[in-house]
Amino acid sequence: ALPIKKMKKKNTDIAIVGAGGMGALFGSILSENGLDVVLIDPNREHVESIESNGLKIEGFGGNRTVRIPAISDASELESANLLFFQCKAQGTRDASRSIRHLLHENSVCISFQNGLGNEEVIAEEVGADKVLGGLTAMAGLLLGPGRIRDFSRVPSYIGEMHGGTSERVASIAEKLTCSGLETHTSEDIFQEIWKKLLGNISMSAVSGLTNLTSAMIMSIPELKPVCLQAMEEAFKVAVASGISLDREAVLRGMELISQSGGTGDNKSSLCVDLLNHRETEVDSIYGGVIKLAEEKGIGTPTLKVLHALVKGVEQNFTRDI
Repeated sequence: ALPIKKMKKKNTDIAIVGAGGMGALFGSILSENGLDVVLIDPNREHVESIESNGLKIEGFGGNRTVRIPAISDASELESANLLFFQCKAQGTRDASRSIRHLLHENSVCISFQNGLGNEEVIAEEVGADKVLGGLTAMAGLLLGPGRIRDFSRVPSYIGEMHGGTSERVASIAEKLTCSGLETHTSEDIFQEIWKKLLGNISMSAVSGLTNLTSAMIMSIPELKPVCLQAMEEAFKVAVASGISLDREAVLRGMELISQSGGTGDNKSSLCVDLLNHRETEVDSIYGGVIKLAEEKGIGTPTLKVLHALVKGVEQNFTRDI
C-alpha cells in the first residue's frame, strides 16, 4: 500500500470523528458547501483512498467525487471548532481521548451516534460543557475504501444536554443548515434521541438478522409485528424514564425511515457490521434499554431475544474455530 500523504498540522472548522458512511457523508455535504472539514478515521485504507482519489459518492444527488482532507491519526491536527462524533458507540471513549488536544475554549463536540450514553462518555473525557446532543435520520453506507452511498436528505437535530435553548446551538444549527445539512434546534434533545432510538430498536436487529432493508422488513407480515412489539417495549421504558413521547409521532417516524425510495432502502448499520464480521452496536442500542427496563421492573422479552440473537451471531466472528 502507498504511504498515506501527511497532512500538515492545521486548524479546522469541523472535524468528523469517525468517517464511515455517515461521517463521510456529513463531511462531504459540508465541504461541498464551503466549510473547512477534516475526516478522521482509523481505517488507513479508507483514508488513503480518500486522500489519493477523493471521496467517491453514489446514489442521491448523482455520482460525484469530493476532495476532502482525511487523516487516520488526530494528532496530525492542531485544533477544531466543531467535532462531530460519528464513530461506533464502542469506540466513543477512545475517540474522545484521541481528540482532547484539538479542543480550545469554544470548541463543541456533538454526538450523532446510535444508542444511549455516548454523550455521557464524551463528557467524561472532555467536560460536559463542551458536549451537545444530536441525532440524524440521514443514511450513508460505506461501500468500500473511499466509497459511500448517499440515500436522501432529512433533517438533523441538536440541543443542550440539560435542555432549553442556547445561542451556540442556534448558531451551529444555522451554520449547518446554510451549508446543506438541514439542522434544527431542540429544547429537549433527549426526547429526540429516544425517538431515533425507538426507530433503531424496531428495525436494526431485525435488519441484521435477516439481511433485509427496513422497507422490505415492513412489507413482510411476519416481521412487521416483531418490529412494532420491540418499539412498544422500548416506548414503555422511555415513558417510565420520564421521556415525554407521542406514540403516533414515533409510529410516523418508523414509517418515514422505512419508505422505499429513500432511507428505507438502506440496511441498518448493525446489519452492515454483521455482514462485515464486525462487532455491532447492539449493546448500545438494545442493552441500555434492557438494563433500564430491569431497573424499573418492565418486561422486554422481544428486546431480550433480539439482543441475544445478535450477540449469538457476533460470537461466530470471535470464537476460535
